Amino acid sequence: MAIINHGKKEINLKIVYWGTGLGGKTENVIQLSKILGCPEPIILSTEKGRTLFFDFNPIEKELPNGYKVRFSIFTTPGQVIYAGARKLLLEGIDGIVFVADSQEKRHESNIVSMEELIKELEKRGTSIEEIPLVIQYNKRDLPKILPVETLRADLNPFNRPDLEAIAVKGIGVKETFNEIAKLSLKEILYKQALF
Repeated sequence: MAIINHGKKEINLKIVYWGTGLGGKTENVIQLSKILGCPEPIILSTEKGRTLFFDFNPIEKELPNGYKVRFSIFTTPGQVIYAGARKLLLEGIDGIVFVADSQEKRHESNIVSMEELIKELEKRGTSIEEIPLVIQYNKRDLPKILPVETLRADLNPFNRPDLEAIAVKGIGVKETFNEIAKLSLKEILYKQALF
């Protein structure tokens, strides 16, 4: 949930990148830091380079009304053994980027990950329909990828904004972030009537 300090004109929003292991969540955060010229994210990884707990990166922007907005960006570990960590990271979220691996062989994992997300939100009394959500179809440069139409049919029946990406090259990374930033900020500004 957003934290708003009217005295300091600050808004803090939490964005979580969710998806399967090795789907590109961490790469999104790394590339976003480079694109925006932010400090490198904090990454807790295993010896094999996989995210152990989470990646965190704060990004700040100034709004026309004089408020500063700070996006705290987290990625969830995709490995099954870290399901508990994923659940904890959903606490107090303001928006979600679902990073789908476009490869045919990862399609079932994408579906399972989306189902887990929906169930975890429901356990918190929130519907996936109620929360700002952007879906990114990553790894579009690899062979044996599914058409966007197939990914969309199986992962985006909610008709939320979705984008194609090649995170390792920075393609689609900023656009994905801009979309979730816009949606999550719009949601909180509407609720708080700050404009």
